[in-house]
Amino acid sequence: MQATLVLCDFAEADASGKVHMLGAGWSFMGPAPAPQAVVAFLRVPADRLGSPIPVTVRLLGPAHQVVEVPGLGGVQRLEISGQIEMREPESWDGTSDLSASFAVNIGPLPLQPATTYTWSLDVDGKETTSTQFFVQSA
Repeated sequence: MQATLVLCDFAEADASGKVHMLGAGWSFMGPAPAPQAVVAFLRVPADRLGSPIPVTVRLLGPAHQVVEVPGLGGVQRLEISGQIEMREPESWDGTSDLSASFAVNIGPLPLQPATTYTWSLDVDGKETTSTQFFVQSA
């Protein structure tokens, strides 16, 4: 399955499947923590219609470990899991892949300056795509 990740400041997916993004396409941030969003675009083959497709987005640090951040319940791994399921559109001829997308908004994160991080997308338990960004120093 093909997939693409886009980093932006804020994103929202609507009921039609479109994603509306603000401040899209960056690859460096900081040094002050700022909100960010990760948008995933997937090409879903016809044979995957009607069945759940597990997806996981995670933030990886420089040693390729899942980043942990303070949360309400203590330290938490920055990992978001869910599933997508595509239904066959009316009058679709079945000859093309279909598009699926989703957006995840993340609040300001206490990330280490002068460090490269990676947002990674797993589909069916396998890393499908990733994108990196750099946190600037003061």
